[in-house]
Amino acid sequence: MFAELGPIQFEVVGSPEGIESERNYIYAEQPIIEAQPRLQWTGDSLERLSFDLLLHASIANPELQAVALRVAAETHQAMPLVLGNGTLRGFFVIESITTRAAQLGAGGAPIALRMRLGLKEWALDSVLDPGAPAAPSFAPLGLLNSSSVASAPSASLSPAGLSALLGNPPPSAPATPVQQPGDISTAAITRSAAR
Repeated sequence: MFAELGPIQFEVVGSPEGIESERNYIYAEQPIIEAQPRLQWTGDSLERLSFDLLLHASIANPELQAVALRVAAETHQAMPLVLGNGTLRGFFVIESITTRAAQLGAGGAPIALRMRLGLKEWALDSVLDPGAPAAPSFAPLGLLNSSSVASAPSASLSPAGLSALLGNPPPSAPATPVQQPGDISTAAITRSAAR
C-alpha cells in the first residue's frame, strides 16, 4: 500500500502517478507615504495536495473506485492521510475530483480513468486544545486483549483503513444513575416570563 486516506487505500501498482504539494506564505502589503510599501507576514496557508491517479480495469473496477472517492468527498469530513511507512501526513478534506476517461470499452464502460484528486489540509490546532501533547508521528496500532483475539473473527481484527482499539474491557466503575421524570417535584420547577 502506498498511502491511505481515511478508508481509501492507494496501491503502489496503478496509482498514484504523481503527487503535487502546494503551500503559500501570506504577506499583507502595508502602504508607506512617499515610499515603497512594506510587507508583513501574516501567516501560512493550508497545504494543498494533488494526486494524479490512473484507475485501470486490470487492477480493479475503475467505476467503483471513482464512486468510492466521490462518496468519501461527499461526507465533507477530514480524514487522516497515512503513508505506507506509517507516517501520519496530516488530516485532509477532498476539495476537488477531476475525472477523464482515458480508455472506454465497446459498450462505453470505462477501462481506464485518469483522476486528479485535490486535497486541502484540515488545521487541527484550531479544533484541539493547544495545551494537549502533540500528535505522534506514527499511526498508532490497535490494542487487543487476549480474550478478544480468541473470540473475534479474523476479518474484524483489521477493518480496512482503521486502527481502532479492539476488545476494550467494560468500565469497572458502577453506572451513573439515570434521572427519571418523577425525580423532580413540579413545585420546584420555575418558569421565566415570556419575552
